Amino acid sequence: MITYLRHRDQLAPASFLVLALMIFSCMWLLAQNASAVAVNIDGQTQFLASSVQEVQEALQQLEAEQEAQANTDLKLSNEVEYQNVFALSGRVLPSDQISVKLAQCVRFEAAAATIVINGKAVASLVDQSQAQQLVERFKTEYGKLAEGENLIQLDFEEQVEIIEDSVPLEQICTPEQAYDLIATGTLNPEKYVVQEGDNLWLIARRNDTYVDDIKQANHLTSELLSLGQELIVVKSKPLLTAVAKVEGSKLEAIPFETQVVVDPSAAATVRVREPGQDGERKITYQAIKKNGVVAERTITSEEIIKNPVARVLVKGNQVVQVASRGSTGISKGVLDWPVYGPISQYYRSGHPAIDITGKVGTALQASGSGYVVEAGWNGGYGRTIVIDHGNGYSTRYAHCNSLSVSVGQKVSRGQTIATLGSTGRSTGPHCHYEVLYNGSAVNPLSVLK
Repeated sequence: MITYLRHRDQLAPASFLVLALMIFSCMWLLAQNASAVAVNIDGQTQFLASSVQEVQEALQQLEAEQEAQANTDLKLSNEVEYQNVFALSGRVLPSDQISVKLAQCVRFEAAAATIVINGKAVASLVDQSQAQQLVERFKTEYGKLAEGENLIQLDFEEQVEIIEDSVPLEQICTPEQAYDLIATGTLNPEKYVVQEGDNLWLIARRNDTYVDDIKQANHLTSELLSLGQELIVVKSKPLLTAVAKVEGSKLEAIPFETQVVVDPSAAATVRVREPGQDGERKITYQAIKKNGVVAERTITSEEIIKNPVARVLVKGNQVVQVASRGSTGISKGVLDWPVYGPISQYYRSGHPAIDITGKVGTALQASGSGYVVEAGWNGGYGRTIVIDHGNGYSTRYAHCNSLSVSVGQKVSRGQTIATLGSTGRSTGPHCHYEVLYNGSAVNPLSVLK
């Protein structure tokens, strides 16, 4: 017994030491852990916070800031829940970082008016009034009347509704953003700022588009531009179609016909016996216009004011009418002769042109309306002009004596653009005249009037 008691007395200090260590460990673990709040957003735990109150205060502050920025009332679109937990203090998000974390995790909604086209939500604005004004603006601008027209009816081809609902704040557009979207088919259309020396043709070529597309996208009624003017330079695909039924009256030219007389005594020449003159008529009509472009027209009355006078060309029997070969879209009579005179060289392999001879200084005229894409010295061609007619055709006038136009300039059919000469590699005064269709050379005689 005495031995047992002595052994127990020896063990007591060790037991107390173990117990003390266990108590110390528990106290240390309790000190390292603290009660916290798990913040669950839409069912997912996003972070830990010290209290519900500091999270709610941060939410209220974030909502107030975004309301001030948006200038409208907002509501939280996420479901936020709280759960009490114990966690290591190092895992609890500091108070000054809660707002930043919430901004990444939550979204706010605002009451909005959404424009719906054929059942598809297209653009949301802050209220019904803004949405209605935008729709009416589109209808007015795309349903503009020409001079002498009266509007019978104006409506949209599509079904258009304005629905009030709540949408995420980032989906609300400004009126200009929504208009660009509906007018061009994209929310952020590419734009160009007009610089010194610009014209519509140069801008179209730089941006791989067409003059007509730029005019349509920007509702331009002329080609006059101003410095600093901002232009949409993408091909527009409007989401709405303004359909206008109109009636009107106007004076309209009656194009003259071209008659050809073959003169056997003139083997290789073309001359004008009668220059020809357009006639004129006054018409009244009804038309259906879609986004400003005539889709249908019915002439209801017609008064001939002046009859056209036919142009008469006298050609030598070697100046034959050549049919186009394998060039879809080629049609006779789309271009006018640049000058009349004897033909010294015909279109053939190695010479994709006709050479029309004449006196130095004779006026050369544009075969059709278009834009000048080349004007200057071009090696063996000498002084040269190239015109893009915008319908697949372009024409080249080479060996000119002098030039009257410059690159980018718009020219009209029949406008004097140069004078006949013998510059470059030339055997004598003549106009080397080429016609290209979609980039490929064609016989000029197959398209000239």
